[in-house]
Amino acid sequence: MVFRLLQSLFSEASGQSGKFDPPLVRAAIERVVEGTDPRLRMAGQYRKKLWEPVEHAIEYVIGLADALPPPTEIAGRRFTSDPRLRALFASSQHLQEILSFGQELHQYRKRVSRGLPVDLYALLRAERTEKTALGVALEGNMIRRDVAQITVNFHNHHVAFPAGSETKTRREIKRRSFDYLIETALKRLTSTRAQKQRLEQQQRLLLQRKTKLLKGLNIALEPLSDPQAATLSTPAAIDRRLRDIETELGRLRADSATLDDHLAKVAATLREPEKCLRLDRVSITLDHMNIRVEKGAFDNANTLTFDDILLGKKRRITTLLIRFPSGELLPERDFFEEANRMLYGGGQPRLTTI
Repeated sequence: MVFRLLQSLFSEASGQSGKFDPPLVRAAIERVVEGTDPRLRMAGQYRKKLWEPVEHAIEYVIGLADALPPPTEIAGRRFTSDPRLRALFASSQHLQEILSFGQELHQYRKRVSRGLPVDLYALLRAERTEKTALGVALEGNMIRRDVAQITVNFHNHHVAFPAGSETKTRREIKRRSFDYLIETALKRLTSTRAQKQRLEQQQRLLLQRKTKLLKGLNIALEPLSDPQAATLSTPAAIDRRLRDIETELGRLRADSATLDDHLAKVAATLREPEKCLRLDRVSITLDHMNIRVEKGAFDNANTLTFDDILLGKKRRITTLLIRFPSGELLPERDFFEEANRMLYGGGQPRLTTI
């Protein structure tokens, strides 16, 4: 029920003037609570406290998905004419294999019992890395060797959110982006708990160590398992470390003492979605070998524009909204048949299913 309401929430008509139907906002709030800590329902006025942050998060992910450019046609025949495709894929065959095989497309094929639509839409994801190496470069009429060059590579390609229309793919991007914000809020809650557990475990171990020291027991092997053990060789040193741990635990307990504090943490994440999820438009000038060059420096270089999704502070994913003909998809692989061929070859006994 909540899933269907969220599908309506992220429909093409949603988000006008930043206002949403109350039943849809309530459904989104329940998804937030269920995805973080169901006990938040026991906090006072949890819906009222989450209403504005949830509305803001919804509006944000709708704007993010709608900011993606129109779909790029990514049929095999476009490979030679589209420099972005040549940069993203090693060959037209590589492009076709990425489009044809993948868990999400496999699941989509299983759901569509009446056959695939003529055109499919999806979000192409890839990770972009840059590597500096020495190479050869032409400067005027001279060839220079040992020139530092930055090569751009795209890997871990993935076709996400396949659908029969652009609207459905964009709607799924919005829903999954909203769920990512929920996941981020959950990680922040569990991170605090995990930190408390680590400190409490250190506290127990230090108390055990102090007891051994006071009793004069042998602790000669402990430095092998505890890097800090060498600096904690006296009861006084242990007491100082215990006081530091207790101070840190006191702060953590104060920050997460009640469900209201947990609710505040979740609301804070939803109020600032741009801190954990945002879109960054990037322009890169590459030659035919995917080496970065200055814009306008070479005739055979192209300036390409990509939309990167930034997850948190470190992870960056290159994305491209795409449209491609389902008729160009390769048949799904029969891994059982492939195993037979590899094991036995032609004319040999074959594996059979029970």
